[in-house]
Amino acid sequence: MNRDQQIERIALALYHAEGDGLSWDSEPEILKCEFRDLARAAISMLQEQAQVERPEFRSAA
Repeated sequence: MNRDQQIERIALALYHAEGDGLSWDSEPEILKCEFRDLARAAISMLQEQAQVERPEFRSAA
């Protein structure tokens, strides 16, 4: 799975966690972009936390 696919899956999970009951496919692109930005932020925070906990961890990004 490439980075874009990871971001899309995380964005979709965050969208569903909101619990609107609507369809991701029917949402406007601007809303999807907001969730993708949240997914990117989540990935970055996880990578930062991993570096704090395990300094030998190096991001491939």
